[in-house]
Formats: sequence, C-alpha cells, structure tokens
Amino acid sequence: MLIDAHAHINSLSEFQKKELIVNSASDYLFIDVSIDSESALQSLCLSQENACIYTSLGFHPINGKKFSPDVVEKYKTLIRNNRKIVAIGEVGLDYKAELESQEQQRLFLEFLKLSKDCGLPLIIHNRWHNDLILDILNENFSTYENIVFHCFSEDKEFLSKILEKNGYVSFSLNILRGKKKIIESLKMVPLERLLLETDSPYMRINGQCSSPLDIEKVYNHAAKEKNIPFPELCRVIRSNVENVFGIKTS
Repeated sequence: MLIDAHAHINSLSEFQKKELIVNSASDYLFIDVSIDSESALQSLCLSQENACIYTSLGFHPINGKKFSPDVVEKYKTLIRNNRKIVAIGEVGLDYKAELESQEQQRLFLEFLKLSKDCGLPLIIHNRWHNDLILDILNENFSTYENIVFHCFSEDKEFLSKILEKNGYVSFSLNILRGKKKIIESLKMVPLERLLLETDSPYMRINGQCSSPLDIEKVYNHAAKEKNIPFPELCRVIRSNVENVFGIKTS
C-alpha cells in the first residue's frame, strides 16, 4: 500500500476525482487536506464515500480573509460526528497571504487550540519565518509527536529542531527536483519520523499539475536517497501513518 499523507483531492475536477478512485482501488490511501470550510465539506463527502480517503480539516493562511469564528465551532461538530476526520490542517504562516503576520498568528492559534481540544494531530504549512512558527508551537506544545511539517523544504538545522521534539516530517514531489538542502534533510530524517506526500495538484512536475497517484514517484525517489528497499519503506510509512493519524490500514 502506498500512502499519500497530504493531497488536495477536493481541489481536483470531478473527472479527476473519479479517475483517481477507479485507479487507486485498495493499493492506495490518501489524507485529503482542506484549505477552507468549503473544501473541508467537500473532503468529508469524499472520505465518507471512499474507504481509501481520510479528511484533514484545515484553513490555509492564503484564505485567511474568509475565516470567521464560527468555522472552529463547525469543525468541532464535524469532528464529533465523523470518524474519517484524522487531523487538523493544513494551517500555518505564509508570506504570500493577504493577512498581516499578527492576524495570521491569531488564526493559527485558533487551530492549534482545536487540535489540542479534539486530540487530533496537526499538519503545518510553513512558508515564512521558521523561528516564529517554532516559537508559536513551543509555547503551545511540549512535544511535536502529533505534529506533521508538510512539504518539507528546509535545511538540516531547522530539521534538527523538529526532530529534537519528535515531530514528523513529510516530503513531497519536490524531492524529485534534487535541491541539495532538501535531499540532505531527507537523508537525515530517521525512518520513524518520515512521511511522504504529493501535495497534489498544487505541487507541479515539469510545469504540469500532479496527481495523488504520483506518490509512487515520491516513494521511489525516497527509497533511492535513503538507500532502503522499496517494500521496507512502504512498511515504515504505513506504520508512521497509523501512529500519527490513528488509522488502521490493515
């Protein structure tokens, strides 16, 4: 089984969704990540209708201006009534967002609290100040054992701070580009802290939108860089997904 720990199936066209479901069968499992309340409901419908899909409720900082306080209460209700919701995220900080830093931080804190209140792991989007996001997390969590840093693209120094607190690190299709600092970080991550993802369709390959089925390319490249047999990597990732998201994959 190949597991995509972070995709946006809810952002695909209806044709692409149907094609994905037909072609994935029992060989794949997907964590479908939402970026606002609308995509959260779309994701929930997908996960309820398809055994291979699970939902993460998030609110991307890019969509921060659409946020209202009742979103958190709605998410709490959804979590109480749906076992296919396995995480909170993606949430975090982004320099491209319209919201100022302080507003982004306030929004971020809303979802940190939701994660703690509901006992669900947290999926982090970080595209701004590394030190700031760690400061915020350290003020709210004594350990990162239930935190996933998605689409990791930082250096070994930042990675070491995450590993010191037992965080999970998820690498995306961007490892195929061969950027030195990302590959060095991939090699450094202990297997028990590693997740793999596509971030599809937003992560592009050769200028083209990607598919969650491209997760096989991520596995192949990660197995090569970490010098581990493909079946063993599949086993490790499966175990990590079960641990952090509480999913029974067998």
